[in-house]
Amino acid sequence: MMNRWQRLFEGIRTEIKVFIFFSALLTAFRIVFLAVFQSQLASVTMENILTSLWLGFRLSLKTVGSLCLLGFLGGTLVHTFVPKWPSLRIKQVFYSIATVLLTFLFLGRIPFYKIFNSSYNAMLINGKNDDISAIVNTAINEYNALMYIVGAVVLSAALCWFLVRFLGWGAKKYSDYVGNDFSGSDQLSASEQVSCPTWYPKTKKTQWMTGIGLTVVIVVLGLFFRFGGAFSYTNSINWESAARLSSNLLNENILDDVQALYRVKSIAKRTAELEVINLTPHELNEKITAVGGKPNGTNFDGSFTRTITTERLAEQPQSINIVLGESYGLWPFLSEYNEPGAYLVEQGRKYAASPQAMSTQLALAQGTGTMPAINGLLTGMPDTGLYPNYEGESFKQPYGLGIGPVMKKLGYKTVFWYGGFSTWQNVKNFALSQGFDEFHDASEMSSEDGNAWGVGDKDLFKAISAYMDQHRGEKILNVIMTTSNHPPYSINVAKEGFDASKVKGHVPDSISDDEKQLNEMGHIWYADHVMGNFIGNEEKADPSALFVITGDHSERFNFAREVGPNVASTIPIIFYGRGIHKDWLAPNAFGMSIQIIPTLAELAGRPGQTYEAMVPSLFTQEEFVFNHRLYLDKNGKVLEQSASMPQSYGDMIKNMRELAAWRIKHGDKIK
Repeated sequence: MMNRWQRLFEGIRTEIKVFIFFSALLTAFRIVFLAVFQSQLASVTMENILTSLWLGFRLSLKTVGSLCLLGFLGGTLVHTFVPKWPSLRIKQVFYSIATVLLTFLFLGRIPFYKIFNSSYNAMLINGKNDDISAIVNTAINEYNALMYIVGAVVLSAALCWFLVRFLGWGAKKYSDYVGNDFSGSDQLSASEQVSCPTWYPKTKKTQWMTGIGLTVVIVVLGLFFRFGGAFSYTNSINWESAARLSSNLLNENILDDVQALYRVKSIAKRTAELEVINLTPHELNEKITAVGGKPNGTNFDGSFTRTITTERLAEQPQSINIVLGESYGLWPFLSEYNEPGAYLVEQGRKYAASPQAMSTQLALAQGTGTMPAINGLLTGMPDTGLYPNYEGESFKQPYGLGIGPVMKKLGYKTVFWYGGFSTWQNVKNFALSQGFDEFHDASEMSSEDGNAWGVGDKDLFKAISAYMDQHRGEKILNVIMTTSNHPPYSINVAKEGFDASKVKGHVPDSISDDEKQLNEMGHIWYADHVMGNFIGNEEKADPSALFVITGDHSERFNFAREVGPNVASTIPIIFYGRGIHKDWLAPNAFGMSIQIIPTLAELAGRPGQTYEAMVPSLFTQEEFVFNHRLYLDKNGKVLEQSASMPQSYGDMIKNMRELAAWRIKHGDKIK
């Protein structure tokens, strides 16, 4: 019979078969899925199709690796120490169940995609509020659900038949060999070794070496699978970063159904983590009053109506450009980082220092990611932990507090520009539902500097300038979300003019200047440089143009040693344009990102016009500002929110978040 080492290796051989089977199965499902919807691939290149399959294979390493791990723990590992454990039979049953589930999920995905133009998403959660009988009836009569169910049964049976035989093919069991009087020893007789040819370590030394080696291999593979074919988050792939192509179909094809369901689970978890907000009209009015609003008893947004009383710009800007820079943090603007900051953000510093600019000394981003920043700008409300870009109420009517409705009310056409792809985080659908007239993304722009995340910022700004040249004379608001200052940092920054010698050897000890860090800082320089060129060109074409320079977040830059939140977690907010006076904001002014909205309204609007804003403009210095976890007041120190902060701060934050959550969940109407 086999000893425990041989049983271990036989089990591992089975897991290799499992890996091959499920990797092939999920890849086959992807190919069939593309074939079903091939009409959507007319403008897609073969390179993009292959990229979708490759990224999908990488992402499915998480799914397949998890299945292999469960089989290894429940089958192989137990069988290693318990000779009579029916490891193979258990695996055949377990993996057959997994095959059935995956097959049903795949065939269910096809009609789901036809309905929602997406694989499994938050609509599974939202559907709980719909008429279930109507959904079932529609699925059967309109989308041939019964046909898919029958197909899933037949295909599952065929796949399971093949899987059971594939796993059993060449498998060795302890009962197949001589030596029924097994003593429990790991040593075999000569005849037994001949009868069971599976190799095993025979000496204590080789057994120890083999055990340690297997442990290392399993840990390394586990890490590799965990990050989807990588060893770190930077190069990893997950459901949130899977939308890397211009085709929605290809992006959805990257996700296998387990990862799509994990997306649903993640969104549900984020939603559930926030306490359910059910406020009576009286409670709602009390909270609105507590945060400075004026309840009107009818609608939420209208309770935050503000009237412009001062004409600040003699000439209303013909165009307004909000540059929301990817990872465009404040730290290179700070005096302690003059080296290398004076070079890295030369353009940003130049515009901030202009006599026709005003800026905050410190400002807090909405959160630590890009989507929270966009959500803040489009809703005009503080972060709650919810994702309004996936909430059903968000698509029924715009948030009147958001930048889109506010600027449309002041007479501007609203255009959203994204250097990435529109399918990422549902950003296109969300922007168009929030008062934006147009949305443009990387799929419309040619670029030699593009990567999986989108086009180079230079090409993004080039596309915007070309668009503006065709629309001179129109009042336009451009909201511009850049992407280049983001892993994998693939722009050839040296070719673009980055001089590494001006950075290397000119950094404080909190920043490394190795090649990797220099390349990252080169992308800060590049993003700033091409932004400055865009501003200069647009200013010449439209002298009345107004610009806002800010960042989506800052906390992604890798400092060599820990720095405080004043450095790591702050962003610039700079307003630049003809007619702006620097002394409109105090030298120690501070703010938060959503205050950009009312500040723009006060600048571009005319006396008597109204807008809706939950927070005041930067012209009214608040006692404190906050984001998802930090707060900042006149003391100039960014601190963690905690029980030790002033009670009034805690009360305001709680009320603001509860109001925002209520608006996201219940809509505008106060019932």
